[in-house]
Amino acid sequence: MQFGSLTLLVASVLGSLMLPGALRAAGETSAAAELAALRAEVATLRAAVAERDNTISALQARTVALETDINAVQQTVALASSDGATGQGLGIAPTSALDWSSAMKIATAARFLVKGSNLLTVMPTGSMKPVFDERAILLTENANYDDLKIGDIVTYKHPRYGMPVVHRIMEKRGDKFWSKGDNNGKMDEVYITRKNFQGRVFGIIYAKEPSAQARNFDTRIASR
Repeated sequence: MQFGSLTLLVASVLGSLMLPGALRAAGETSAAAELAALRAEVATLRAAVAERDNTISALQARTVALETDINAVQQTVALASSDGATGQGLGIAPTSALDWSSAMKIATAARFLVKGSNLLTVMPTGSMKPVFDERAILLTENANYDDLKIGDIVTYKHPRYGMPVVHRIMEKRGDKFWSKGDNNGKMDEVYITRKNFQGRVFGIIYAKEPSAQARNFDTRIASR
């Protein structure tokens, strides 16, 4: 009986000694699981932050692109005013069913197909009728000056207006070109040179209405 009592006593003592160890192991397992859960949550949060940062970066890039487009469109074209000398019966320019916003979206999409291209709006001076008027959006390419030919419609910076002019090349004199508005009876008073040349028109998008800039344009700017 004493031996049996001693055995029970030893078993009881060993059980009491093993219990804290088991609890400690269970606690460590629970802590490890909690730590793993926290790490997973942190990873999820980091992924969400990274996705947010990517979205912000994409929106910033899009904003820059839109601002670039707006700046390009606001680079309005001051044409030398039409003198009407050759415009009899030819003073009506094409239009389309597109409203201005839709025409601008199409022009912007087309612009991205040509590297270095720009958009220009047209002022109501009429010098390039019947090809286009203020209801058109012009797409211009960064053409090589040496590739220009008679008949090309080009843009150059007029020294008096300080704004782009879009007219057709009519003559070449040495390394310079002489241009004219299709609806004008006389050549422009300045040459197109390597210095003032800006681009060549490669596309025209027509709208059914003029731009807001054109509606608010003071035609005296183009005829002073």
